[in-house]
Amino acid sequence: MSLYKYKAKDKEGKVIEDVVQAANKKEAALFLKSEDLQTLTIKGLGKKGIGIFGGGVSVSEKAAFCRFMATMLRAGLPLPEAIDILRQETQSRKLKEVLFDVSFHIRKGETLSSILATYKEEFDPVFLTMIKAGEESGTLEKSFDYLSKQLLTSYELSQKVKSSMMYPAVIIAAMIANAGIMLGFVLPKMSEVFLSLNVELPTVTRFIFNVGKGIGENLAVTFGAFFSVLFIFVLLFLIRRTRVVIFSFLVRLPVISKVMDQLDTARFARTLSTLLKSGVPIMVALDVSSDVLKQPNLKKQAKEFSAGVAKGQSLSDILSKQKRSFSGTMIQTIKAGEKTGSLEVVLEELATFYEMEVDFSLKRATALLEPLLMLIIGVAVGVMVVIMITPIYSIVGGLQ
Repeated sequence: MSLYKYKAKDKEGKVIEDVVQAANKKEAALFLKSEDLQTLTIKGLGKKGIGIFGGGVSVSEKAAFCRFMATMLRAGLPLPEAIDILRQETQSRKLKEVLFDVSFHIRKGETLSSILATYKEEFDPVFLTMIKAGEESGTLEKSFDYLSKQLLTSYELSQKVKSSMMYPAVIIAAMIANAGIMLGFVLPKMSEVFLSLNVELPTVTRFIFNVGKGIGENLAVTFGAFFSVLFIFVLLFLIRRTRVVIFSFLVRLPVISKVMDQLDTARFARTLSTLLKSGVPIMVALDVSSDVLKQPNLKKQAKEFSAGVAKGQSLSDILSKQKRSFSGTMIQTIKAGEKTGSLEVVLEELATFYEMEVDFSLKRATALLEPLLMLIIGVAVGVMVVIMITPIYSIVGGLQ
């Protein structure tokens, strides 16, 4: 079944613009005719789940969607009307198209959570669980409010990580590009000149010039091999199994390990806090919260947290078995929250604390990387200068 956007006139001559689901345009036109509507235009929106989210909905778009939904529902607007208003006002083509589908199915009596559940690639288990809990408890506006805050916080945290990695990424890319230009164009030309002279060159210099000459004579093969290796490297990150292996190795590195532990702790605490505030049972909340963890081993262990709670264990006792990933401060704070009955509040405060720690750790790591990269660039430039100057001295010596 596909979605079709249509314009039609009713008996009173009023132009109606909406969406209908049908097997083809002909069936959509027949449906409009059966509703005593005069068809003006019918435009296909593509098959559900394929054409609608070709590129995905960004976190910032979902956060804005949740914020506006919370505001309109709090103001007393019915859910179908709130969806229609957002559908008309949103500037995101992808979100506009999915809201057409949501609007259509809500009018048929389906729940919002069941409709959004068909877009699992766009809406994660946390999002769907909170929407379902809000519908069941009659507090959908609160669920949207909690989701908007969580998505916004998650977006800000990911942007901090990306911006911290931007500087070293640019420097490394510039170094690789500079090396490519030197090896591909500058060194081969210099090699031809110096190797053609009857001058005794140092062994290292002669070796590098021979390499440069070989690259110059086989430029297409060299660059083909370079881009092939680059493609294979990117492919390794795209394949899930190899990505997990690479990620497992990276998270063992000292600085990265600490940042990843803090990131996972912040995500876990905030997600669990948000779910508990929305009225989700703790065992369900723990299962859903485990999905936000990025470290494979920790994620696997977190899947067993709900089983421990079902056996009567407290969350603090369960987390105390994972001291490598969850600090003693966090465990003791959660234990205090369990005793006072304010677990969701304590978890939110912990999430805020660890998000700040992630920010500080990234700033410290960037501050350490800057002089290290400058040192590497200095050494590389020094080596190239020595390589270039040495044959010039040899030529001068030969002339003398």
